[in-house]
Amino acid sequence: MDDLSSRRRRFRRRLLSSKGEEDYLSNLPDELLTHILSFLPTLDSIRTSVLARRWRHVWTSVPVIDFSYLQLKSTMIKRFFASRGDKSASRLRLSGLSNFDLGIKYICPSFNCDFDCESCMSRDILVCTMVDYAKSHDARHVTLLRLFFQYLSDCFYDQLFDWPSLESLDLEVVGCKNGTLFNFSKSVISLRLSNLKTLSLSLGQNGIHDESLAKLLSACPVLEELTLSAKYFRAAHRPIRIEAPNLLRLTLIPTPSKLQINCQKLEYLMLKPEVNLTHLRVEAPSLISVRLYNIWRFGTFAQTLCDVTTAAITLSDKCLSDSTPRFLEKYKAVVQGFPIFHKLLELRIKMYVAEKFSLDIVFDLLRCTPNLQSLVLTECEKRPCDDEDFDEWEKNFSSRINEPLEHLERVSVNIKSERIRSAFLNTLSDRVPAWDRVAVTC
Repeated sequence: MDDLSSRRRRFRRRLLSSKGEEDYLSNLPDELLTHILSFLPTLDSIRTSVLARRWRHVWTSVPVIDFSYLQLKSTMIKRFFASRGDKSASRLRLSGLSNFDLGIKYICPSFNCDFDCESCMSRDILVCTMVDYAKSHDARHVTLLRLFFQYLSDCFYDQLFDWPSLESLDLEVVGCKNGTLFNFSKSVISLRLSNLKTLSLSLGQNGIHDESLAKLLSACPVLEELTLSAKYFRAAHRPIRIEAPNLLRLTLIPTPSKLQINCQKLEYLMLKPEVNLTHLRVEAPSLISVRLYNIWRFGTFAQTLCDVTTAAITLSDKCLSDSTPRFLEKYKAVVQGFPIFHKLLELRIKMYVAEKFSLDIVFDLLRCTPNLQSLVLTECEKRPCDDEDFDEWEKNFSSRINEPLEHLERVSVNIKSERIRSAFLNTLSDRVPAWDRVAVTC
């Protein structure tokens, strides 16, 4: 068969050559063609079979399966399985109800559908079928986006979370299922994810119990990256616990009000609380990079960040620009209470700069970073400001930087107002001994 295929390719090349043409793409080996097709949605990959006899069966060896949720039909899936046979699949990607992103209910062909119609239920069954096929054909990477799991039973979760060979899982859920989606603590679902390194769970308005989260993390002994977006259900006196011995990157948006992190190898941490953090404890001696939002909510957490080398901080939110002077003074007091970060080399700040107190806070932060090498200041979107607001700031500003910034090498300032930008750079230049050596971009 291989000899026949080779002869056909040679014949086609001679034929095209005699016409002064050359089909370089078709002349590529099958391994390279399947790699190229793996970047296409599966239906587009299948459509290449009509290009020529050479392409007729190339798509069946593509290791990536990528369907839209709305494309799933039983007859099509059966033909798809029959054509692929026993060929392995390395990755499964199903993308679902994109109109949920706009807050619009999914409209199915049955009209007035409240996800109770036979069409919706059959499609969810096909999702299970596709996941089972990928699992049985050695898929190691699974992405399920914007899926409405109204009718999926525990067997689906047993299917998905009992997958020892799985290396990455990205699951995004839309819609609610009795207010809670994941509750493994009292179920008989077997959790085995012994090779999972990357886990992203976006549960929308659904939640996860603290015991279920602990059980899930314990089933992932080699987990290196965790991104979690959910509501949290816990006992009133207990914090949400994140314990993973090999975790390197952790993102919690939103961040639960009570949180305890114990990750000895953690290097990157991103936290964005929607409410005040009433309890936050972090045991992460290897932490070198943090990204924090609304830092006034973090209280004494900054005291634990002395070994961090890179920090990205959002200094304010929309409500801050309209807050009372008493609140703003409290905000500034939090920043002024920060320790000295001797190891911090890169600082990224995103904030509203159209208030007189804004640049005070920036320089309060710079007081804490004597060895800083790179500074990036970005302006948040906001109503146009009056540059004259900075007249008083320029006259009365007294820098709180006790030591000069001797190691600063790079400064990037993204501020629309030329007046404010110049005021910041001029004040900063007075604190940098070798300002002529600093690379400044605006």
